[in-house]
Amino acid sequence: MSHSIYRKFQLIPFGLIFVIFYSTANSSDDNLAFTESYFYDDLPVVLSASRLSQAQSDTPTAMTVIDRKMIQASAALNLPDLLRLVPGFTVGFFSGTSTTVSYHGHADEYARDMQVLIDGRSIYDPLFGGIPWTEIYLSLDEILRIEVIRGPNAAAYGSNSYAGVINIVTEHPADLPGTMLSVTTGYEKTRYVEAAYSDSVGKLDYRLSTSYKEGEGFDNRDDSSRAKWLKLDSDYNIDINNSIRTTVGAAYGNYDEGLPSLLQTERELDNQYNYQFIEWNRVLSEKSKVSLQFYHNYYSVDDLNHLPRLSDQINSLDDLQGFDESIRADLFAAALSGGVYDFDALLSALNLTDSPMLFSWIGLKSHRYDLEFEHTSEPIDNLRVAWGVGARHDRGESYFLLQEDEPISRDLYRLFLNAEFYASPSTVINAGGMLEKFEGKDNVFSPRLGVNYHLSPTSTFRISGSRAFRMPTIYEDNAHLSVYLGSQDDELNTWVINTEELDPQQIERVELGYFGNFTEYGVNFDLCLFHEKYSNIIDQYIHFDIADPDRGITDELALEVLDQLNRLYQRGAFTYTNFGEVEIKGIEFEIDFRPTNRDLIYMGLSYLDISGNELKRIKDGVPSFRENAAEKIPKRTFSLIASHSFDDGFSASSAYYFIDEMEWPGEGDAVPNFSRLDLKLNKHITIPRGNIDISLILQNLHNENFDFYHNDRIAAHNVWERRIYLQGKASF
Repeated sequence: MSHSIYRKFQLIPFGLIFVIFYSTANSSDDNLAFTESYFYDDLPVVLSASRLSQAQSDTPTAMTVIDRKMIQASAALNLPDLLRLVPGFTVGFFSGTSTTVSYHGHADEYARDMQVLIDGRSIYDPLFGGIPWTEIYLSLDEILRIEVIRGPNAAAYGSNSYAGVINIVTEHPADLPGTMLSVTTGYEKTRYVEAAYSDSVGKLDYRLSTSYKEGEGFDNRDDSSRAKWLKLDSDYNIDINNSIRTTVGAAYGNYDEGLPSLLQTERELDNQYNYQFIEWNRVLSEKSKVSLQFYHNYYSVDDLNHLPRLSDQINSLDDLQGFDESIRADLFAAALSGGVYDFDALLSALNLTDSPMLFSWIGLKSHRYDLEFEHTSEPIDNLRVAWGVGARHDRGESYFLLQEDEPISRDLYRLFLNAEFYASPSTVINAGGMLEKFEGKDNVFSPRLGVNYHLSPTSTFRISGSRAFRMPTIYEDNAHLSVYLGSQDDELNTWVINTEELDPQQIERVELGYFGNFTEYGVNFDLCLFHEKYSNIIDQYIHFDIADPDRGITDELALEVLDQLNRLYQRGAFTYTNFGEVEIKGIEFEIDFRPTNRDLIYMGLSYLDISGNELKRIKDGVPSFRENAAEKIPKRTFSLIASHSFDDGFSASSAYYFIDEMEWPGEGDAVPNFSRLDLKLNKHITIPRGNIDISLILQNLHNENFDFYHNDRIAAHNVWERRIYLQGKASF
């Protein structure tokens, strides 16, 4: 460990950890009471590794479980912030609320390699890709646990379960308080209000919840937000063997994400999101059950930008600020044409009008319809199987992204099987795979095989290998993003365009792990050594040889001047190809220590050795490559959280996060390492028929950090400053 990293780690709140150990050593026997049932209640069996309920020691892959105690101890106010705890995870805020989350980096602001599920419903956007985190209404108070598969899990959940799977398991409505109200206020005019009501009517349990959130985002960015949600969850028990679970929700958000550039002066997004989910569960016998689920997700983003007129853009250029405004446009035209054109002549020669320009980064509408049948059974002793079939219809439309008037759709059919076989009392074999047929693509098969050997009831070795794919999104397959003059019928500059038929990218992973669960000491830890090989990576690169529209011009001088004008926006165009190859060898470690039911210490660490290359640009037919993939992926990540509950209802917790320097692809920049220290102080008050919690939340106490943007040419960096919030919750 380098001396600089050591100095960073010195900032970890050792004082709080000392308090925890001191209080443990001096508590009464009653407070120290620790039972096996307590430990396993806090760390339940997991569901996400193979679609089968398994003890974590039986799973074929490394995974992290963030449970209620960790959520309550964290100073996080949103889901992405919680995921900083997971070894190898990188979290970036490219605006005050817009987030990207990835495992082992190599992801832009719309990370497309992670499958995220909420109670079995995928929230992946099929058109543009990635997870619309800002539109996912889910109060942290209703989350039972978050199961994170670190690595590919397409054998269980299919394409896009490429880098990992995040499965968010929520509380049953009957297990939540009847009425809950939460208010949070603090940094940059942040105001969160959440309310929920739960009840039972006969065989029906339900929960109605709503929320409103607003804030100013980063201090030196125009990235304020206003968002509201409404959600209804229900569970209807038809009889002892049959139940129907439904969830419907709707969200609306208004977001500012402007940057000081020609193409992003004042960007405003209006987002809408709604979904409908229904699942029927039937118990056939003690060892057999079936489920049938259907969901529909709708996502809409309206971010059409009306940029200034060409003459107004010229007036704003720094190198013309010393000239009289009335002659700036003429001087600009003369400079481009070698003195041949004034501004009016320039417009005439290039078939231009002095009109506002139109541009949209992600204006879209997308739908996903998904139907799945699953059967879980134990056909013979020591063998459990989960198999099923599914069908999906994805549809997306965006004239500004695709230059298509009609929606573009894609159908998918899948067949999967995962099995757990106890070959002996100490040997567990997990095998499975998923076969997927995407419309217009070759079939893909994602297999996995793992063997777990229990050295003892507390110690398990595992070895596994898997392969997974990430299918290109509808946007990557059909991209045609442009800058328009006056209207969408007048294309001026080509920004992104698809130039080839893309294949799915592939990952192969082999891992060797050790899992220890020492109940008598309250210790649970996992050590994982792995090798990942990424191939056929869908890379975005700049192709300087792609010509912009010639606007019907034949005059050589006018064409040269048009080319010079287009260079102010972008020369050539971005496009996609299957080229990049990356290998990652690494080690990840996590430990969860709970010596009493009052104490929690969790630590996660990841260290990676990265090699590989990718296509960076093509100019005059000559390709240039980025040969060091390690520049994009952080070599080290570290997380630590510690908490203690005192006798008087007071609790204190602290968390520390570190991410090595990295480069965000897409619109992101190279950013220095990121370290963050949080503190949370909470007072729990019991009242008649209810509880009140008051929390003081302090984030980023010791340092300022750059996040996602760090470009000297752009003043509006994303800077994490010290933040303070006050939160009050009442439940009864």
